[in-house]
Amino acid sequence: MKSIEWISRDKGKDTKVEISKISKITFGQKTQKFQRLSRSDVDNRSFSLWYTDREGKSDTLDLVCATDLQYKTWTTTISKLKRRSVPKSIIDSLANTSNNLNLSAGPDLLAASTKHFNKYEQALQDVNVIYRFGSNTWGHTKKLPHSQSNNVILFLYLITTGQLGGKNKMEKSPVLLHIQGSYDINEIDGGWSHSLLLMSDGSLAQMGRKIATGFDHDVSSPVLIDVNLVEGSVTEQASCGRSHNAIGTDDGKVYTWGNNFFGQLGHGDRMDRKTPMIVELKTQVMIRDIACGYDFTCALGDCQLFTWGSGKYGVLGHGDEKDRLSPCLIEDLDSITGMACGGHHVLAWSRKPAELVYSWGLNSSGQLGHGNSKSAFSPRLIPTFSNKHIISVACGAGHSLAVTFTNESSLTYACGSNAFGQLALGQCGQGAKVLTPMAIPSLSTGLRIQEVACGSMHSLARSESGEVFSSGCNAFGQLGLETKDRFLNRFTAITSLKDKNPRAIACGGMHSFVMCPKKWIKDEEVTNCMKCKAVFTFMRRKHHCRNCCLIFCNECSSKRIAILHLKLKGPQRVCEACYSQISGHSSRNSLRG
Repeated sequence: MKSIEWISRDKGKDTKVEISKISKITFGQKTQKFQRLSRSDVDNRSFSLWYTDREGKSDTLDLVCATDLQYKTWTTTISKLKRRSVPKSIIDSLANTSNNLNLSAGPDLLAASTKHFNKYEQALQDVNVIYRFGSNTWGHTKKLPHSQSNNVILFLYLITTGQLGGKNKMEKSPVLLHIQGSYDINEIDGGWSHSLLLMSDGSLAQMGRKIATGFDHDVSSPVLIDVNLVEGSVTEQASCGRSHNAIGTDDGKVYTWGNNFFGQLGHGDRMDRKTPMIVELKTQVMIRDIACGYDFTCALGDCQLFTWGSGKYGVLGHGDEKDRLSPCLIEDLDSITGMACGGHHVLAWSRKPAELVYSWGLNSSGQLGHGNSKSAFSPRLIPTFSNKHIISVACGAGHSLAVTFTNESSLTYACGSNAFGQLALGQCGQGAKVLTPMAIPSLSTGLRIQEVACGSMHSLARSESGEVFSSGCNAFGQLGLETKDRFLNRFTAITSLKDKNPRAIACGGMHSFVMCPKKWIKDEEVTNCMKCKAVFTFMRRKHHCRNCCLIFCNECSSKRIAILHLKLKGPQRVCEACYSQISGHSSRNSLRG
């Protein structure tokens, strides 16, 4: 099986895609077309194949399977076909199910709303780069004296960590995250003091404090880690907690590592792990989604939610505050299709039999959206979101955001602490909070917000038009705005990201990331060589690497080689890391610690 074919009602559209041209698979109804023509009753059997069309643009093929068996067969087999051979018995099973596969309603393909690129840029637009901003230091947390109804957490004792990558300093405006060599980043997640990067080939890199990364020292730039997965498995998801990590694989397994004081790794003990170790579930469930909170972990599989780790404030949802050292099923929930973890609270939502959102855990600032500040030890409905179509949810240390979509428009709701303006609602300051979800005025003026992300005390939002907005605490530059204001109480566009076509956003405790398509970096954006860090002068000129698009001095980019995957057959100037990758002299050593 080398390709997938379908019937298109639109003349001129693709009707065939080779497996080798599929760049990634997303599960559920997450693409723009699915959001416009959503069928919530089959969300758990929906997936999208991302590929490059005949014009070199990024398109998606959005599919809905008739049964759960077909869904598992198709998604598992296509994932494996992208990377390796599959037993003939599985391919035959896939072929037998194809007659009952239903294409989702609407146009067969969604054309990418990108600019017209020249020949060289067309080959780059499906490769992602990361812009970073915010704190590059972290420290211990300390609760300040507070009223009975509000907790304000400030970070007082700062220590150097480098969770943003690069030098250990704050960045108050977006700066390109430099990764040596040409790596396509699929996903990034920020923890409290570290960050994880998931590459398109399933490899994983991390940076930040040693307590969370498993390294013997803090690392200030991305370093690849060895993930000893079950043979045939590939990493597809990554999530960070305060000082632990979790990844999910294409075959539904979960691996964790890092600090394990509360059992947040799920291995049945409290021993730390320096390298990823598989989590054993009591039942045979294929995990589709994972998320980490402060000191706990959640995993979603077959519409069931499993939690483990610290049970403080009832955040595990089992009706008490006991720690769980291994995964435990939340009995009161079913038909769950997604979840988001905050510091000590969780939001989870379902699509059928009705669209509902549940929350539980710490509620000192109203972050659960129940209309009060009483913590909940078991899942409770949030009435505001009943029968509203949820497209994005995010949780911070003490606040929550949710985006609903209806009638071709979106509304962004917020609740919880507004101490630093992270909700962009009403007054901010110590004790300011919103107990019931309210629509955010500055994000409700036809912007069509597609995604939200929460840091500890700040928030990001990304619109369909490609704008990124930020609000909340800006003490460490985590809003990405060139302003001296320590906090903002209104979502404001990050103008320096204009025309960069952001694809995804993520937040750590006090830092932020924006994923954008790779483009030719402008000379004025860089003042130092991105390898040796030497300052450019009249004598030390700037040179672009034709493969990774970064800028180097002559000494760091003197090699030349053909770049066939970009259809550049003649010798091209490249940096040392890209030369090693392309020539095969080094197997990904450029990111090894």
